[in-house]
Amino acid sequence: MLAPTVVTLALLFGGGLAGAIRQSLHPTIDAAGPLDPSAWAAVLHDPTFADALLFSLRTALLATALAAAIAIAAATALRRLGALPRFLVMLPVPVPHLLVAVVAVTWLAPGGLAERILGALPLEFVRDRAGLGVVVVYLYKETPFLVLLLLARMGSALTRREEAAAVLGANRWQRLRWVTWPTIRAPLAAGALIVAAFVLGALEVPLAVGPSYPPSLATYALDQTQLDLVTGQARAAAALLVAAAASIALAIAAVRLAHRAEHG
Repeated sequence: MLAPTVVTLALLFGGGLAGAIRQSLHPTIDAAGPLDPSAWAAVLHDPTFADALLFSLRTALLATALAAAIAIAAATALRRLGALPRFLVMLPVPVPHLLVAVVAVTWLAPGGLAERILGALPLEFVRDRAGLGVVVVYLYKETPFLVLLLLARMGSALTRREEAAAVLGANRWQRLRWVTWPTIRAPLAAGALIVAAFVLGALEVPLAVGPSYPPSLATYALDQTQLDLVTGQARAAAALLVAAAASIALAIAAVRLAHRAEHG
């Protein structure tokens, strides 16, 4: 029953990868001619690309880890509350990332609304070299998404198992470790994979909130297309293929983690 969906996704994702690979090996306007790996050599030997890769990986891992930790705490608290608190927490989910980034710039940038109201902020969020503002925007956007996934698994069946464990003498930490965690770790791993893969290849948030240097992989690719009309497309494709490879590696790791979680 899943075959049509799997085939469609494979064609769309595989077709995009094939087109990017072809573009990266043909640094011409029409992506024709003999194979030429010069774009790969230029990208892999570019110190700016190395900095962009490190920045993207650091941002993705930090945002994903923090969002997962906060989501576990928030979902544990929200499952015992009513519908209104859950609704309020889920409000950021349908909001576009670009809109959140623009609001963050309006409020948190130097001279922004927050600084005018409160005075000088203790931390620099916009254009911070460490990418703090990028992480904050992703936390605001992705944590509710992970909370939604976790709440879907924290139903009445989990409550009954927790109550049974409490009757047998398990304290709160033991119930979280032995009952709650085995239930939520598979959807948490899947959701974290989605978040990390998205952050690795996203453009709008680093472009609006992130530092001018180092760039993210997506902004690095965009810069390459603006620096050189002909070979820039090939270098951009090579850079984005590295991001795709990192996402695939994360997917493999997440699948193994989820499989181990389901089968002990």
